[in-house]
Amino acid sequence: MLTFNRIYHFAWLILIVLLVFLDRENALWVISSIILLLILAVIAVFRALHSRDEWREIIKDENLDKDIP
Repeated sequence: MLTFNRIYHFAWLILIVLLVFLDRENALWVISSIILLLILAVIAVFRALHSRDEWREIIKDENLDKDIP
């Protein structure tokens, strides 16, 4: 999982560099940037949903939901 996180963060860095130095006349660069952005957005959504599920399990295991009015 650590390797995946490094690749994921590196991909965001690559996307930022692509957007800064993007040649808007080159269709390949534009399409690859859009595809990379969509892939990273989907991965970010899935990571957020997975994190939410993990927090729900922690709250359930610790009985913390009974303390909240």
